[in-house]
Amino acid sequence: MGSRIRDSARFLFELFCEVSPGDPLKEPYVIRKYPESYKNEEELKNITKFTFPCQLDNTFVQHYSFVLTSVDSKYTFCFCRYDPKANAALVLLSHLPWHDIFYKLLNCIANLLVSAERAELTSFLEACRMRPPMPGHTLKVTYNAGQSVFCCQCPDAKLPSIPENCNITEYFSAMDAKCMAGLWAALLHERRVAIVASKPSRLSACVQAANATLFPMSWQHIFIPILPKHLVDYLLAPMPFLIGVPRAVMETVKMSEIGDVVVLDVDANMLKTPFNDLETLPPDMVASLKKALSDKNALGDAVSRAFLRALVCLIGGYRDAIRIEKGQLITFNPEAFVRTRKNMQPFLRKIMQSQIFQQFIDERLELLNSGRGFNDEFEIECNVSAEKMNSGSGQSFKRQYREWARTVKKEGGAFFKTVKDKANPAVQSAVKTVRQGSRNMKSAVRGLKNKMPKTGSRPSSTNTTDDSRFSGSATPVSSDSSDSTPAHDAPAKETPPALPLDLLTEMEFLFSNSSQRRDSYPNSSHNSEISLQDKAPCGSVSDLIKLDDTPTDLEDFDPLRYRDKSDKVEPVKSSADSALLHEYGLDFSRFGLSDFTGASSKPEAASGVPKGWTTFN
Repeated sequence: MGSRIRDSARFLFELFCEVSPGDPLKEPYVIRKYPESYKNEEELKNITKFTFPCQLDNTFVQHYSFVLTSVDSKYTFCFCRYDPKANAALVLLSHLPWHDIFYKLLNCIANLLVSAERAELTSFLEACRMRPPMPGHTLKVTYNAGQSVFCCQCPDAKLPSIPENCNITEYFSAMDAKCMAGLWAALLHERRVAIVASKPSRLSACVQAANATLFPMSWQHIFIPILPKHLVDYLLAPMPFLIGVPRAVMETVKMSEIGDVVVLDVDANMLKTPFNDLETLPPDMVASLKKALSDKNALGDAVSRAFLRALVCLIGGYRDAIRIEKGQLITFNPEAFVRTRKNMQPFLRKIMQSQIFQQFIDERLELLNSGRGFNDEFEIECNVSAEKMNSGSGQSFKRQYREWARTVKKEGGAFFKTVKDKANPAVQSAVKTVRQGSRNMKSAVRGLKNKMPKTGSRPSSTNTTDDSRFSGSATPVSSDSSDSTPAHDAPAKETPPALPLDLLTEMEFLFSNSSQRRDSYPNSSHNSEISLQDKAPCGSVSDLIKLDDTPTDLEDFDPLRYRDKSDKVEPVKSSADSALLHEYGLDFSRFGLSDFTGASSKPEAASGVPKGWTTFN
């Protein structure tokens, strides 16, 4: 149980393929794929069946999505663009739930395929299949002989808005307030839910949007945005599910066989449910929710915030049930949580048994006990609600947490050791390699930086100037979001030789404190971490939790220095470690780095190098 989104993604997308629907005598099949080295045959087989779950309408282009769930319960998102003229679908697989960005990328690929520069497809895909842009940066790839540019920014952690978010826009335009509120109540009660529609584009959008209305919780059971006909038996599953069923597939099922299922008919704008889930919620909260959803002219995050405020009304008192004791892990008291809302105790007892609520509480406790805070839209709304009620629960919670954190810091390095033990093994290996060279490595690298061109942004294995990776005119550019100048508008210059990574910038990123590193992505509560070194004022509305910043004699955790004295640094001989160091831009052999230990033992006159300087071949 936990978040279904992976903590990090190595590439913007894992696989691109073009799928043919086949014919009555032949199953759907893959026409082409990139990269060719992708050999997961089982996954490729599932892709073809989910891409064409039934007969599609051949009158217009459709965008839709589905998910594949791995053995560790993590999602792989698949984005499709079906063109009836080509009678084929373009498909992208990614670990990132960036629907709008990948639909845009699919349109770029489709335009390239029908242009005179269709031979650029491979180079364009190669240029796009790089590490996703970091927050605040933009990925730009020129294509179509430099006439077109694909731009991609890491989405922010804000609530989905209309019309920017295609899923919530489609859902809100298709359903009325009563249906949306009733379906939301059924999801809170973890019912067996089937959403039915004729168009795959509308179907998948409504399923994804319905799941998004549970934020900051997320669906933890069977989740299938589009159900192919060969998996129709999933509708007979006795456990909770949220499944999007194409109408053609639903017509093959007898309702008497599937039992008590909540059915939302998107085409008819009708909700059929054998339960009274909405009546178990506070009437005033339900009335406020329906009123907010009834405004069909709503724009921005008004719809998403209406659901969020309703959840604050229901479970926002969870902070009063957090127990913080000195010298102990932070825990959650279920009985104290039930007492926070006297008028809805039966509902609170029921939701505490749900997996979506347990996942939410476990995630919050993990963030607190690991020394990271959280500051998302849900917590901000909790603060606003507490101020209106004059309860002061938010300030009391922050005060208790600051006292607990101060005690942890004074009792020794156990807290920092926990952070060290959770560090990325590749980073730990890199730290040992850096220490192996010399204690003066950091100053030496700073000297190296002054002699190397700056990239202007945090480097990665794909943000290099090595143009040999790309053929044709597809060129990747990673820049700050403020830089909107396309790559092809720059004046022509002589192509520079291949340059190494900006080593110091990469090291500063890897060895920086947790508040500066962002390996996770939106829709994950880890996005808004508040570190021990965060110096923002505690009293601000946007600051929910912040560790104590009172000066102490204890040094801040530094992975370059925090090592047991008994540890012995051994040379890294593993080829796997070498590959990891190369991935993080720490392969010093590329620079001809001289042996520091040996150099330091030689007389200055013999080497001909002034004292305090380091020689690089």
